Amino acid sequence: MTIMLSRFTRAAADSARLTIELPDSAGPLEWHGLTKLAGPGFARSFSLAQRGGNKALPTHVFPGGRVETFRRQGYDLTLYEAVDRSDSCLVWAGPYNEAKTWFNGPAPRRSVLNALVAAIEFTDTPDGAIVRPRAKAAIQQFATTVIGANDRLLVMATDARASRESLPDWQGADRGDAEVWKVALDLDPEQKARVAGTPYEWKYTFANQSAVFTVQFTFDPDAASFRAADTGMVDDVLAGFKVAWAA
Repeated sequence: MTIMLSRFTRAAADSARLTIELPDSAGPLEWHGLTKLAGPGFARSFSLAQRGGNKALPTHVFPGGRVETFRRQGYDLTLYEAVDRSDSCLVWAGPYNEAKTWFNGPAPRRSVLNALVAAIEFTDTPDGAIVRPRAKAAIQQFATTVIGANDRLLVMATDARASRESLPDWQGADRGDAEVWKVALDLDPEQKARVAGTPYEWKYTFANQSAVFTVQFTFDPDAASFRAADTGMVDDVLAGFKVAWAA
């Protein structure tokens, strides 16, 4: 049987370009990302989402809290702070994607915020947002991850050069130009019993020369059984999922 594949590109936060192949049966994915930046007196984690990914912040996370928006060329900066000042975050929002960093306390002083914004270069594209340190900033970038998800599966990809140490110690199975492992998920006993003997009890990790990428199949914990269509989708994804990472 021929698997119908879609091939497309995504941009990672560190400006790497990913070429991704997924079977059409996987369905459309929402794209997210993670990256970290650190240097002298600077340590920040950023989460990325497609436009609108942070729309619940003012109503569900910071109801009644402080909201300030600052216009920049090509994007907006929005500062959120809880009423009791117990938490806050800053969001870069472009026409296609958004990036967010948390402060885990009151919003920093304006001078601190200005220094943070000056150290970061945010560039938005239809394929993904880029969040990088500016050339003159003595900041290193690491732990960059591209994530795709829908209600049936979760896929993640990282640069192989930075992720080799995270791979299992044992030999994986050969699959074309990649090596693949499956590792049992940490499920509660009831869930583990329900998915025993199915692909839903595993996380599948693939590694090739450029990328380490994983897939995890999600399920409705209240469903009486798994659909036959999902079985076909699982087989398609395990056979056809590929990622190439170009720094």
